[in-house]
Amino acid sequence: MMGSNNPSGAGGGMAPGMGAGSSDGRHDDEAVLTEFLSSLMDYNPMIPDELVEHYLGRSGFHCPDLRLTRLVAVATQKFISDIASDSLQHCKARVAAPIKDNKSKQLKDRRLVLTMDDLSKALREHGVNLKHPEYFADSPSAGMGPSTREE
Repeated sequence: MMGSNNPSGAGGGMAPGMGAGSSDGRHDDEAVLTEFLSSLMDYNPMIPDELVEHYLGRSGFHCPDLRLTRLVAVATQKFISDIASDSLQHCKARVAAPIKDNKSKQLKDRRLVLTMDDLSKALREHGVNLKHPEYFADSPSAGMGPSTREE
């Protein structure tokens, strides 16, 4: 590579301007970070600041900086959006799977119904294990006493 400080020509995974002895790259990163944090003051996330502060306080984190609270709110909003999108993909995949018994009904009824299984699969992909109680519609043995269940 021409003009590279690295004799092997490999990028080494470093960002441009972050070579040894370069303080301009660090200054640029700090300026970008400062600009980003100040832009959070103008942004109103979907999750209210009070709710984020409540749950941060319950976890033992107290910070008077509203920018940090908004940063957590934006990250949470992104996480929830990803979960919803992945759940929708699981729902579409489930509906698209061919049903052997009633093909005419499958073609006629194209509504998507999100189930707990779709949500559980999406959450599991993101490292969250969801355990929901069995309901009468989930299995034939739901609602029966432990002594009468076949296990």
